[in-house]
Amino acid sequence: MTAMTNSSESEAVVQRRNGDGVKPVTDSDALASALPPAPRIGLALSSGGARGFAHVGVIKALREAGFSIVNVAGSSMGSIVAAGYAVRGDVAELERWVLDFRARDYSRRFLPIIDPLRLVAFLDEILEGATFADCAVPLRIIATDLRARAAATLDEGSVALAAFASSAMPFVHRPVPWQGRLLADGSLSCVLPTAQASAADVDLIIGSLVSRKLPALNRFTEGVAHTAGGAIRGWGRPYFDFFRDRAPQLPWSTALDTSTRPTLVLNPRLGRIGPLDFARMREAITAGEEAVTSRLGEIRALLAAERGDG
Repeated sequence: MTAMTNSSESEAVVQRRNGDGVKPVTDSDALASALPPAPRIGLALSSGGARGFAHVGVIKALREAGFSIVNVAGSSMGSIVAAGYAVRGDVAELERWVLDFRARDYSRRFLPIIDPLRLVAFLDEILEGATFADCAVPLRIIATDLRARAAATLDEGSVALAAFASSAMPFVHRPVPWQGRLLADGSLSCVLPTAQASAADVDLIIGSLVSRKLPALNRFTEGVAHTAGGAIRGWGRPYFDFFRDRAPQLPWSTALDTSTRPTLVLNPRLGRIGPLDFARMREAITAGEEAVTSRLGEIRALLAAERGDG
């Protein structure tokens, strides 16, 4: 009996009462409760095609630095990475499936374009059919409502379908029906969703911006809509109507965040990595990590000022 008592004492277990009875608490539990809470980050991930793999490195470095990501929002490619992290909150698992991804396995034959049915099936498999309500980290996905010509924030229903809607390319993929709306690529209305990454419990909003400005592509798309658009029928027609009546330049500025929380935008140095360079994900991930580590001092200073520690 004495040996058992000493063993119990050596584990420094105390008893704490709660509403359901008695719960054992160890020294490590007491120490953890005494530590200040991890800084809470709202994370916004931009569009950018394969350049968006840098977002994985951003998440990885933030978590390794001890920050807690309590809200995540993504547009286009950013929505896919955001979904992959939010469902289970496991960045190691996210990195594994990104590195295992082979774009050619999901592309249309003879074209470097992702097949929508294959992509949705892939996303549904890795996300295990999750809905927004299943997510370990609150998630918002930004798509474009073609009829309203405005950003649409998705936060309920199938995560895989929402991520695909956010990355549906104009005139390449069919618009995605969603609760009476026709949705397409989020970058048509919101490149970096910092406003949607905000939440009541966020200390700092961090954006990861990897998109390139593509004025030549903008002019080409709008030219097609204005010259040949009248002949477009079927599922391509909503795209024609959108580009015909929209503002003359694809949006670049982020949606306005009406909160007073500080915001920091990271720009991973991706060099010549292009939107279709899906084989260069390791380089992109590393660039994302470096974007965080090179500005850790600035991030911590902003957090200290927000918390009144400076």
